[in-house]
Order: sequence, then C-alpha cells, then structure tokens
Amino acid sequence: LTMATRNGYVKRTPVEDFQNVRSTGIIAASLGEDDALVDVAVTDGDSDIVLATAEGMAIRFSEDEARSMGRNARGVHGIQLEHEGDHVVGLVAADPADDASLLTVTSNGYGKRTPLSEYRRQSRYGKGLVDIETGERNGPAVAVERVTDADDVVVMSEDAQIMRTPVADISEVGRNTMGVIVMDTETEDRVASVEVVPTARDAE
Repeated sequence: LTMATRNGYVKRTPVEDFQNVRSTGIIAASLGEDDALVDVAVTDGDSDIVLATAEGMAIRFSEDEARSMGRNARGVHGIQLEHEGDHVVGLVAADPADDASLLTVTSNGYGKRTPLSEYRRQSRYGKGLVDIETGERNGPAVAVERVTDADDVVVMSEDAQIMRTPVADISEVGRNTMGVIVMDTETEDRVASVEVVPTARDAE
C-alpha cells in the first residue's frame, strides 16, 4: 500500500502488515499534528507515483525512491510544497509505459485529462510540474485519477449533487491548461469527490 499525506509525505508498507487488523483498527501510518492521510493506492513495487496538489502542481517519480517501511513509520517527502497553504490532494499509481491519462478535477467543477506520458519522471521531493491552472474560475484542484477511454467518471458535490459522464467526453489536452466544465456546480457548491467506474455504455 502506498500512502500520501496532505503535507506531501509518501509511505509504502507491505500489504501483509495489515493481515491481522483488530475490530478497533490498527495504526497504518504515523502523522504529524497538522497532517492527514489523503489517498492510498495498491502498487506492485515497479510503479511510478504521481502526486498532485491543490495549487495545480504534480510530480512523478519511481515508487522505489520511497523505501518500504513498517506501519508506524511516517514516510518520506514526496513533493516539495512551494507555497504555504498548498497541500496534496491525491495520488495515482502509473505503469512506466502507461498509455492512460491523468484526470484532474477542480473544486468549481472544471477538469481535464492529460496523457501520463507528459509527466516526465523526476526525483522524489522536487517541486514538480504545472498540471492545471488554478485561480478564480477553476478553484483549487481537489482530485486526480488514472483514466482511460473505457471509464466513466462520477462526480459528487458538497451539496450532494451527483453526475456521471464518459471520460471520453472530457477533452484530452496538455499540462498547464484550464480544462473544461466537468460538473456545472451552483454558485456556492463545490466538488467533493471524484470516482472512476467502468463505462456504462456497454450495458445500453
């Protein structure tokens, strides 16, 4: 299991360390007082890790740069957060030869998908690359997901509105762009959650 925290730490722990989980739960990671777990992915030891932040930055590095640790460890720095207030919003595991895309969605309902090949591998704990433009129109990034044309994306808002759309309907563009409307949110509403599911088109 590869875990990412709000403050940019990454930790890998073997799945077998979680085989004997008590009914009250067990510690999965040690967190600082101002930190929180934001995402977890199952990786195979040969994956690349992509971390994305609220201010639209993303970094990709080989997961073997973060050595495997026990459950009680804090982990290692994954990305250098350049500005105070920026934080990690998601983690994606990608095969080094992956032809899938990275879907990024912002709080105001905008999003884009960009081929993962455009995110070059860097060393862990760098500042990363600009993934999506954030600002008054888009708002901060809130989620990233690995997607293909065979997927649908389900988006839910803080006011409990939900929509589902084929990933293929979302424009595939380069990094450092603003994206298109993925969910038309009300003035005070914000995107809360993004999930990827198999396409519903085959069942129609």
